[in-house]
Amino acid sequence: MGNILEYLESSCRARPDKVAVADGTEALTFRQLRDKAYGLGRYLTEKGLADRPVGLYAQRRAAVIAAMLGCAAAGVCYVPLNPEAPAEKNQRILRHAGIGLILGFGEGEYDGAGESCVYIPWDSLDLPGAEAPAVTPAGEDGLYIIYTSGSTGDPKGIRKSHGAVMDFIEAYVPELDFSDDEIIGNQTPFCFDASAKDIYLMLKTGARLEIIPSAKFAFPVTLIEYLNEKAISFISWVPSALAVVARLRTFRDILPTTLRRVCFVGEVFPIKDLEAWRTALPEVEFINLYGSSELAGICCLYHIPREEPLPEALPIGQPLANTRIYLYQDGALSAGQGEILVESQALGDGYVNDPEKTAATFIQLEIDGRKRRLLRTGDWARYNEEGDLVFMSRTDYQIKYKGYRIELGEIEAAANALDFIELACCLYNKDKERITLFCTTATPDLKLRDLNQALAGRLPDYMLPRRLVVLESMPLNANGKIDRTYLKTLL
Repeated sequence: MGNILEYLESSCRARPDKVAVADGTEALTFRQLRDKAYGLGRYLTEKGLADRPVGLYAQRRAAVIAAMLGCAAAGVCYVPLNPEAPAEKNQRILRHAGIGLILGFGEGEYDGAGESCVYIPWDSLDLPGAEAPAVTPAGEDGLYIIYTSGSTGDPKGIRKSHGAVMDFIEAYVPELDFSDDEIIGNQTPFCFDASAKDIYLMLKTGARLEIIPSAKFAFPVTLIEYLNEKAISFISWVPSALAVVARLRTFRDILPTTLRRVCFVGEVFPIKDLEAWRTALPEVEFINLYGSSELAGICCLYHIPREEPLPEALPIGQPLANTRIYLYQDGALSAGQGEILVESQALGDGYVNDPEKTAATFIQLEIDGRKRRLLRTGDWARYNEEGDLVFMSRTDYQIKYKGYRIELGEIEAAANALDFIELACCLYNKDKERITLFCTTATPDLKLRDLNQALAGRLPDYMLPRRLVVLESMPLNANGKIDRTYLKTLL
């Protein structure tokens, strides 16, 4: 496997003057993207700044992608930093990753004082000309490090190599039948790993990447107008962003006219919200994606049949061609249900500066007489009658209650299927031995007995919530997922 810059070179040769990425303010052609990337690569090497990871302190801007590729052209990992995160969190990342340079993109002067970092505003750079990368990375060399929120609050950085990203993209593109006439509408912040799918899909196929301004997502009608204005044909968003559009009855006022494919990833998409999208857009293809931050991209997907009714538990489908999936329960492989184990060349290298956690998550297991490197995802799943994989719950959302093993995700799915529930989250208080359902609803005076009466036909008595908390709005974290850490403080 080569390096990601081969995609850039190929797309630049085929379509040098086509816009590669635009953000509503700036647009870069493939030629401009290459020139800026190679210029930055040469700058970093000449200034002696290519010996440590480079932090990118920025929101979603076209220039940030040029900087990502510029780091690759210097043979150094880039590390996206969130300007909206507390300074203390970013400082912990700087120390943990050993970042030596921060590139700023107009998001304010990041104070890296005391962290042995150089801070340089992108717009102040006078990049030299360069016809080629300063170095030629190998497939096993690091491309980027992405940080996720650890349960202890300590930084958890996962390193992805050029080869892992390319292995994923090579398996992903055929599944989508993707071509260079697509226009990708990016929603995910660059400091979250799901955004890499959009970026490297653009680079591989020569499609155009439109970075949708974040403010558009607060006004669904304006958001759909923007999709139509930019002729966006493909989106891969977190379910919460899609659900807001459905719940505010946006499709009564306006429909997307250019969308051909809608992917969703990151958490379970409530079935009634997905059905609202399908009903409004019957010709659009919907795809459920499944992956993990420890992977470069995804490992499974499910093409939702257009004509068939949706099941209460939507499958995550089948593995990509580069992936093998195993289920693991009680220390052995299972044919029925269990924790998802992933075997793939697209696995991350491991956790930065944390060999103990790397060894616990990226395990070695002998299967069919051969040692295999496998990712323990922490997700529990089963196969349905059609042979598709169905996500059930996180392993840490499994509880033992009244002698039963219960998947809290199953309770959430049942609640989310109710017409009067907008969004639900189920948690367990082990000390009080009590299942609590948090929800938003159009019925603010909803009582627990009414909820459980509606759930009785879907769940056995021992799985019914024993406490109900109705919220004005469901708290979301920066990735658009339900903020379960905050909700646990309300138990």
